[in-house]
Amino acid sequence: MSPEPQPPPTPSGLPVLGHTLDFARDPFEFTYRAIDECGDIYRLVLPTTEVCVMAHPDYFRQVLVTDVDAFGKTDDYRKAFGSGVLATDGAQWRRQRKILQPLFHQDRITGYGDYMVAATQRRLDTWTPGEVQDVESEMQDLTLEILFATLFGRELTPGEGADLRTASEGLNKWFAPTSWLLPNWVSTPSRRAFFDSKERLRTEIRRLLTEHDPDKRADENSQPDGLQRETLLSKLDEARHSSGQNHLSTEEVEGQLLTMLFAGYETTAAALGFAWYSLAMNPDIQQAFHEELDTVLGGDPPTHEDIDDLELTCRIVTETLRMYPPVHTIPRQTTRAVEVDGYQIPADREIHLAVLSVHRDERFYENPDSFRPNRWISEFENELPDYTFMPFGGGRRTCIGRDFARLEATLVLATIGQHWSFEWAGEETTVSIEPEITTKTKNGLPMRLKAR
Repeated sequence: MSPEPQPPPTPSGLPVLGHTLDFARDPFEFTYRAIDECGDIYRLVLPTTEVCVMAHPDYFRQVLVTDVDAFGKTDDYRKAFGSGVLATDGAQWRRQRKILQPLFHQDRITGYGDYMVAATQRRLDTWTPGEVQDVESEMQDLTLEILFATLFGRELTPGEGADLRTASEGLNKWFAPTSWLLPNWVSTPSRRAFFDSKERLRTEIRRLLTEHDPDKRADENSQPDGLQRETLLSKLDEARHSSGQNHLSTEEVEGQLLTMLFAGYETTAAALGFAWYSLAMNPDIQQAFHEELDTVLGGDPPTHEDIDDLELTCRIVTETLRMYPPVHTIPRQTTRAVEVDGYQIPADREIHLAVLSVHRDERFYENPDSFRPNRWISEFENELPDYTFMPFGGGRRTCIGRDFARLEATLVLATIGQHWSFEWAGEETTVSIEPEITTKTKNGLPMRLKAR
């Protein structure tokens, strides 16, 4: 007889508290230690729960593709994003995705390029040579402004969305390690900030929906040929007043806006901030980047037609997404008991796919902690095993905004890099990162702005 499947191993910890203190102190460092001690699958043991952590592309494939129905969304995502496409499952998710997908078709995305560049240029007009800026915060402001210019069909002046951004950032607080380790009923400063932010966001979302009048906004959303430009607001307004499979309830509409407001700017902002940090720490690569921009663009603003020629710029985006994936961990919850590599995972067990750990695994990447954009030559990328590079998730639930985010990151890097370079102004050369919903820094990314 074959032996009964056993639960995954667990790394050494403390009685009663388990791994609470080590995880709270440095979640990423704990994950690396646990993988070294236990292998690519282990149990994180906390006083109130256990989490199964997986750190191998074969496990990612099983969770996201082959046994996808055995792994659903977690309650935490539903708490943060309500009935939005990021948090729903099954038929509801498929219906929502179908309604939103036209906004992210390739021909539609390329049309957003000019709006992305124009919003970037407006923010650059607020910069002064020699000043020190928190580039992490600047990129968050910028990507929110781009989100409004593209998907919302409304131009924000630099700084206009500051209150909205602050409220949106508060959604991260539910996932702060110090709160996440405690039972949900325990009130913490982070959780209070989360609930306050969510309420403020819902108020703002309802205001946006109330202000949205298709007839009133037709002129300002028109294309040069006189046709009205479809926006996220117009698409959701149409779905709210439709019937059958094209209908979204008011709760679902609010959930989509909540999701897009957060995911539509936070993730790309994180990638851009870490890209500028990586370039500042690697001046030779920054110089080659500037030389490519000068050669390809010749002083003209970049367009989506330039993307194929901006080879190094595209590799910088890819390497940043590898080293600092904005979504460092993909959470799931088992819907039934399931076996993974001979280990038994019970039903209703939270699962964490450790994306950052695989992205920095030396089995797949030589010198994984080094920023090397030129590793992404076509031969390397084609030979890379599936699910070893997953900045946008994988399987049927790959991020709907993947192509949008890549275009945005590339055009923003090119637009800024034409006119500015960055010099690190932090006290420490190594930046400390921490896990919330997205990968964040602990102390920002202070940079001195240098006009080119």
